[in-house]
Amino acid sequence: MIVLRAVRFLLALAVTTFLLTFFAVVGFAALQPFFEPDPFSPADTIVVLGAGMDADGTLHISSMLRVEKAVALFQSGAGGKMHFTGGVGRPKGVSAGEQMARMAQQLGVPEAATSFEGGSYSTLQNALLSAPYLKNAKRVILVTEGFHLPRSWASFKYFGTQDTALARSVAFRQTSPNLRFPGLTMCIREALAIWFNLGRLIVWEAMGVLSYDAQTRDAILY
Repeated sequence: MIVLRAVRFLLALAVTTFLLTFFAVVGFAALQPFFEPDPFSPADTIVVLGAGMDADGTLHISSMLRVEKAVALFQSGAGGKMHFTGGVGRPKGVSAGEQMARMAQQLGVPEAATSFEGGSYSTLQNALLSAPYLKNAKRVILVTEGFHLPRSWASFKYFGTQDTALARSVAFRQTSPNLRFPGLTMCIREALAIWFNLGRLIVWEAMGVLSYDAQTRDAILY
């Protein structure tokens, strides 16, 4: 009986935590446009997180919308540099980070003002692998969709980016391959990912204490 009660309590706690997180994600995404500054205070770097790419290197619409938003910010004078982060769609293929940088250049951003990393496959890796590119940046603007902004902010804060402003391409995912209801599906996924990321960070830190090599340790953040 005690075990059954404990299981019920843990299940109720898990469901309640998920629902609170889900509604927090949805609420933030819906309300964030009312609080996004216009214009932004100038930042050193505008950071664009990848949102998917086909194996042949074709960016998903969600990634393209993020680039377009970031370019508009750059052209308004909100940032002096742009950094793009996202991994490859197939082994030895072009990365989402590189493809987004190329798109920005096609939209008029000077190549010298862009940088990218192409080894990340999660938001935590976006932050970890982008840290060397941002070490001299005192202020950055993160560009992603509204529902994804809180987790992105927390990830970049954790890996050293202190003064961080938030800019959404759109509030919710509008289209995604193989998803019938991308907005709802991605918000559900995001609510789960927030806690999954926290668990991975705890393991990552523990592996550092146990002196695991960097490659093995960082793979936990995949």
